Amino acid sequence: MQTELGGPITVETIPVHYVYVARYTYTDTVVQNDNFLRLSPFADDCQTPGPCSVATFPQGRQIQYPDRLGNAVHRVRVTTPHHELIIAATGQVSLNRRIVDAPDVILAGAEHGLEAQEFLTASRLADPTGVEDAAREACAGADTLLYCVNNVVHWIYANVRYERGLTSVNTTAADVLVSMRGVCQDQAHLCLAMLRALGIPARYVSGLLTRQPGETHAWVEFLHPNLGWLPADPTRGVVIDLGADYLKFGVGRDYSEVPPVSGSFISRGDGHLDFTTAQCFFDRDSVSVDDALNLLHSSDGVM
Repeated sequence: MQTELGGPITVETIPVHYVYVARYTYTDTVVQNDNFLRLSPFADDCQTPGPCSVATFPQGRQIQYPDRLGNAVHRVRVTTPHHELIIAATGQVSLNRRIVDAPDVILAGAEHGLEAQEFLTASRLADPTGVEDAAREACAGADTLLYCVNNVVHWIYANVRYERGLTSVNTTAADVLVSMRGVCQDQAHLCLAMLRALGIPARYVSGLLTRQPGETHAWVEFLHPNLGWLPADPTRGVVIDLGADYLKFGVGRDYSEVPPVSGSFISRGDGHLDFTTAQCFFDRDSVSVDDALNLLHSSDGVM
């Protein structure tokens, strides 16, 4: 296979199974729980989804549809009274590991279609306004696309310390630039804002680290005028060649558009996320909801 420019693309297909589980607890009875779940693999050149499913306990009425960016969304409405909601997702995906010999291009001459414009402008959590100086500092005078992206990604990797407990889902890129601390979501938002400030379309990605069990992960994709969306992870200091280490659930302008779980509930009490984790398997022929629930039971000390 070749690119439009004639450069080679090497594709290696790697099958992966995954399980995800989350538990939400409430201080009073919930009479209705309405959630939007983005826990199924995104379909693109880098991965091909296989059979996937989402289940909740208690069970609810479920519909599935693609949103405007192509993310697979399950909407689940639970009307059985409950004090706890468990969400489990399982599936199979073929990771198409594409090793691309990406040509660099002059940034000033790069042309993008109208569909890229929303990824150049401000979103709720990644506004390029206010990060221009940091973007120029990180770019270090580079005038080509890949050089700029590499410089920005590695600047964040070197300068923004990974630290839990300091930020929330509402922390903006500007906030991260002040504190210079945060988690993968925060580093991704700062990267988005800095790339946009340099005129590079960039979008947020939510998914899993396939070789590292735990919570969902966040990274970014930037638009190459000839090769389309290419990945970069400022948390790990990696650009383009993410190999089989990443499984993508969804894309958006920032986290607020593609949280793995979002929704609302009706109750006189409060609720919070009590536990969540995920795991991927390269050596399984199948996975089930029971595999996801076993992760939850293991956390409770029950086998």
